[in-house]
Amino acid sequence: TELARMIFGLDPKDTGTLRYAGRDITPRSPYDAIQKGIGYLTEDRKDDGLTLGQSVSENISLVRVVKSNKGALNLGEEQSQTARMSDQLDIKTPSIKQRVINLSGGNQQKVVLGKWLYAGSEVLIFDEPTVGVDVGAKGEIYRMMEDLAREGKVIIMISSDNPELVAVSDRVAIMRGKRLVTILESEQITEENILRYAMGVDEQ
Repeated sequence: TELARMIFGLDPKDTGTLRYAGRDITPRSPYDAIQKGIGYLTEDRKDDGLTLGQSVSENISLVRVVKSNKGALNLGEEQSQTARMSDQLDIKTPSIKQRVINLSGGNQQKVVLGKWLYAGSEVLIFDEPTVGVDVGAKGEIYRMMEDLAREGKVIIMISSDNPELVAVSDRVAIMRGKRLVTILESEQITEENILRYAMGVDEQ
């Protein structure tokens, strides 16, 4: 999470750059990160990712409004486009005017994702994306992440659920003591290996 916050420009860094498609996109601030196509789905979606008292539509359009920096909104266009995003993500709500506080955990997470997709994010950081959602919603979230990766989006998932890491990830980077320990790929991705490196067992 500390690394993700630095990638998104929330916390200061000592050194390092963020490169994407051969370009330096190191953000100076969260606003700069948004402009450069980085999206951050925080672990605490209720406090940090959503405005619970506002509608599905308002939540989905929030980051795009900030990114566009326009003084006025085309409300008709916003309603139609956010409704399309809601349908695309299969957000279960009676209306896009429904307040987000009334949705299930899984559907709230979809609203957070919709917010970043509507803003055109190419790099998406998911911090513990399935915490507090039921088994069915977990499967949907995994499928959406896989679909986004196939579309060319960069998906970075932070998870303390080792079976989740094994089931979903193409590569698993393990950090300990504020540094990268190793990167596991393909058949190396097992719960045993993840635990071994996370705990520093048999480390050379």
